[in-house]
Amino acid sequence: MKMPWILGFLTILALNGVAFATAPTPPNILFILIDDLGWADVGCFGSRYYKTPAVDHLAAQGMKFTQAYAACAVCSPTRAAILTGKAPARLHITDWIAGEGAPKNSRFLIPDWQQNLPLEETTLAEALKDRGYATGHIGKWHLGGAAFSPKNHGFDLNVAGGDIGHPASYFWPYGKEGASHRVPGLAERGGREGEYLTDQLTDEAIKFIQDHRNGPFYLQLWHYTVHSPLMGKAGLVDEFERQPGSNGQSNAVYAAMVRSMDDSIGRILNTLEDLHLSDHTIVVFTSDNGGAVHFGKPPATSNLPLRSGKGFAYEGGLRVPLLLKVPGVTQPGTTCTEPVISCDFFPTLLELAGAPAAVRRKGVDGTSLVPLLRGKKALPHRALCWHYPHYWNSGAVSPYSVIREDSWKLIRFYESGREELYNLAADPSEQRDIAPAEPARLRKLGRKLDTWLRETGAQLPVERQKPGN
Repeated sequence: MKMPWILGFLTILALNGVAFATAPTPPNILFILIDDLGWADVGCFGSRYYKTPAVDHLAAQGMKFTQAYAACAVCSPTRAAILTGKAPARLHITDWIAGEGAPKNSRFLIPDWQQNLPLEETTLAEALKDRGYATGHIGKWHLGGAAFSPKNHGFDLNVAGGDIGHPASYFWPYGKEGASHRVPGLAERGGREGEYLTDQLTDEAIKFIQDHRNGPFYLQLWHYTVHSPLMGKAGLVDEFERQPGSNGQSNAVYAAMVRSMDDSIGRILNTLEDLHLSDHTIVVFTSDNGGAVHFGKPPATSNLPLRSGKGFAYEGGLRVPLLLKVPGVTQPGTTCTEPVISCDFFPTLLELAGAPAAVRRKGVDGTSLVPLLRGKKALPHRALCWHYPHYWNSGAVSPYSVIREDSWKLIRFYESGREELYNLAADPSEQRDIAPAEPARLRKLGRKLDTWLRETGAQLPVERQKPGN
């Protein structure tokens, strides 16, 4: 019988008054990030249309977080938060790179925000390299061009990571030569007609795991899927076209993309098992923002019962699926309802890797989730905040800031000057704005949001100069 890595730890350290064990070889870490995957897009989070047996199996092996949040409702800021543990507002990386700008008739201009991940930032990969980890990035990066590539941020290997936010095509060669959204770095690695991008990236991930089986390794498999363009394997599309939709989910092409994603995860989990690494590998599975409901016929997906989707300040834009398997720490099949956010991964994974407190806590906004993984019901009291001083989807989304404390959520819309207040415990679908009935609570949360914006140095949208001023 194989022993979980945590049980093989021999040296006990006291950290924060709690006894933890350190192993001669730190655990491997596999971080799977899916692009635009909605909160309800997998079976274990409620989908009855999409088929995700591998993800559901992972949920049965680890801990499911039902109130996990992306650090932003669009992609690049969340990716930066994962890598640094810092809020996008503090980093000034507050929109997808390079963003859309402001509509001509908007009330505000957008601030002069950061459009790459600065080299001065310490990334998760760099911190883990200092612990002896081999590091690999495979898939979408979208945090700057060549000078800010994964290899300049602590990764030994970079496959397909560049400045693009989505592929020109999901089929080989993933876009015409010279196309602006052709996936970088794959042409020279070879391929064949009809090959599917999700499958090729999975092949690359399996090779990395095999090459570093003696560990420890940190592997980011950050898939381009399920981001547009909607393109699925014909056989899978046909399969889902024959199935009835459920709860607003009925797009067969998107369902095929989700199924290919799940097949990828199944292959990787099987590889860990075949190499006897399952009991020595931490697995993270999550998304970078809420599901995209603004395009597709029928809509690409639905986040019901959550409101709206990608880009928006409502739960459908911010809440994401999250699974964490930590052998010997997480109890199989457990569920956590504590609100958590992307910034928490940095201190969590570094603590599990045995990094000292000075490394995992310095300058970060996240909180380690290790107490939750070990069965504690709650973290120290905190509020979660978001800041998006931009316009998105041709102005359908305008600048906003958000604070959630306990079950209360305040949304501040700058363009209209309106503030909305919701009690998520009583109204998870955010259908009843109770701001008029709760003026004292609204003011209290507003003050806390103001304090957070000041403390992080958040860039506010810039009021346009009126003619004649």
